[in-house]
Amino acid sequence: MFFAFCDFSKKIQFYPLTKVYFFGKIVGISGEKWRIDFYKGVFMYFIGNDVYSVDHKGRVFIPAKFRAVLVKEDDASFYITRGFESSLLLFPLSKWDEFIERLTPGRYSQKRIRDAIRALSFGAEHLPMDSQGRVILPKELREFARIDEEVFFLGALDKVELWSPSVYEEYTKDKGDISDLFSMLDI
Repeated sequence: MFFAFCDFSKKIQFYPLTKVYFFGKIVGISGEKWRIDFYKGVFMYFIGNDVYSVDHKGRVFIPAKFRAVLVKEDDASFYITRGFESSLLLFPLSKWDEFIERLTPGRYSQKRIRDAIRALSFGAEHLPMDSQGRVILPKELREFARIDEEVFFLGALDKVELWSPSVYEEYTKDKGDISDLFSMLDI
């Protein structure tokens, strides 16, 4: 059984209470909010945050709520690269492909395009998840983001940001009132 709130447009919001089926596939698990877009398929956003320990080998568990967002095409793997403000960006395989496709139409002969591609590909790595839901964070990227014993996961809709908890705390100190941020987005 599930509740569906629908305005009969191309998007439907489902709030499943148990398993929800869409054209014969399970698309929802109890307690999760799913977005079904009839033109693009099924996608659940990366939202929320969590802190996990990094072991001595650089392994970290991907939070279960973020693993649940992966689709079959992601092949239980991610791409990671340097992000902004000393963070790392973690993309599921399908979103990484979309991200790269947005970069490739640019003319490589343009210096700004080359600089952007170089910045994003420098240190980027493919991260397969092991059977326990862990990935190995590359040492160079951990050093860039100043991640030592713990990593702060922050869902950013179509990707996940990874931060050192202390760096993120420092970054958010001077952000001011959240209403200023929302007004910038016309919310």
